[in-house]
Amino acid sequence: MPRNLEGAIRTCFNIIQVARASTFGVENAFIQVQFLRSLHDDRNRDVGFLSEGLSFGASLQPDSFDAMLRRAILMDELGFDHVWVPDHLVFLEWGGWCFDAWCVLSGFAVNTKRVRLGTSVSDPYRRHPAVFAQTIGTLDSISNGRAILGLGAGEAQNLLPYSIQYDEKVARMRECVTIMRRLWTGEMMGFDGRFYKLEKAFVQALPVQKPHPPIYIAANSPKTRELAGMIGDGWMAEMMTPKRYESDMEEVRRGAEKAERHIEDLDIAYHAPLSVSRDREEAWRMIRTLAKSLFLWWPGQLKYYGYNITQEFDWKHLTVKQDTGRKLRAQLDSVPDKVAEEITIFGTPDDCIEKIQRYIDAGVTNFVFFMELEDKSQAEKMLEIASKEIIPYFKENEGR
Repeated sequence: MPRNLEGAIRTCFNIIQVARASTFGVENAFIQVQFLRSLHDDRNRDVGFLSEGLSFGASLQPDSFDAMLRRAILMDELGFDHVWVPDHLVFLEWGGWCFDAWCVLSGFAVNTKRVRLGTSVSDPYRRHPAVFAQTIGTLDSISNGRAILGLGAGEAQNLLPYSIQYDEKVARMRECVTIMRRLWTGEMMGFDGRFYKLEKAFVQALPVQKPHPPIYIAANSPKTRELAGMIGDGWMAEMMTPKRYESDMEEVRRGAEKAERHIEDLDIAYHAPLSVSRDREEAWRMIRTLAKSLFLWWPGQLKYYGYNITQEFDWKHLTVKQDTGRKLRAQLDSVPDKVAEEITIFGTPDDCIEKIQRYIDAGVTNFVFFMELEDKSQAEKMLEIASKEIIPYFKENEGR
C-alpha cells in the first residue's frame, strides 16, 4: 500500500477512535489527532527535557524585582533545579507588585547560569499561541535552553475585567499547545481549529531545547488531569495530600493511555506550600495564610475533603477590588487547620523530609515549593535550609 494512502487511512481511523473515546467531544477529534501525531514526531526525536530522577525548585513570592532576582540568583548558587514565578495580570493585594512573568524570567536568565526558569502558571487566553511560542522561544534562547512553561486554565481576576475571553478552558489549552509545538519545529504551518486559524504561519524565535521546552499542565479537575496525561510533559497540582495524588493520578494515566503514552513519560510535580524552621509552630505560622487561602480560592477542592465554605473568592469568578485581600483574610478561620496542614510541607527539616517522602511514595517526582510567607525576609533563610538540610537527603539517597 502506498505510504501516503496508508497514512491517510490511519489518520481517519484515529479520528473515529478519538471521537468515540474522547471526553472532550466529537468536534475536537481532528485537533486531538493532530496533537497525537505531534507526540509521535516528538518520540522519534531526541527528547531530553524531562528531569532524570527527583527535582526541586521554588515558586517565588511576588516582590520587588530586585528581591526576586536576589532569590533567583541564590537558588542558582544553592543548586536548586528550577525557579518559577506566577504569571498574573493582578494579585489580590491592592497596591502590591505584579510584573510580567516572562520579562522577570528574562532578567533571571541573564543573571543565572544553570537553574531552569518557569511560570507557575500561565494561561492560554492572554497571548495568541504564535506570540506565546515566540515569547517562550526567546526566553529559551536567552537562557540557553532553560525555559519551562507551566500552563493552566486561567483565573477570572486576570481576564474578566479586561474583556479577555474566558471559556472552553480545556479545548483552548489543547489548541494552544498543539499550535506552539508545531511552530517550534520552524516549519511553515496551517491550522484550522475552533479558536485559532493559521495559514502559512511560522516563528523565528526557535527554542534551544529539542524538540521544545517542557510544558507542565496545571490540573486539579478530572478533565484537566486527563488533558495533562494526553498533552503534558508534566502534571502539576496543588492542595493535594499524598493519598489524593495516588487516586487522581489514575485520571492522568487514562489521558496518557488515550494518547498512546505511558504515565512514566510525565514528570509529576507538586506545587507545595513550604515553610521550614527550627520551631514547628513558627513554621506553621509563617505559611498558615497561604495554606488556608488556597482553599478559599478553590473552594471546590475543600469540598473534596468534606467541608463547605464561601464561594466569594472562587478563582473562577473572583475579580480584585481594593478590599479583596482584607475580606479574604477575614475568612481564613473558616478553613480547618487540619486540612490546610495536610497539604502543606512544614516544620523542622526532619518534619519536611518525612512529608516529602510520603509524596514521593505516592508518585511525585518534582517539587515546586510555594513559599508565600508572612515575613518575606525569611525566604532566603528557608531556601538555605532546604538546600542544605532537606534536598541533599533525597539526592544522596536516590535510587537506593
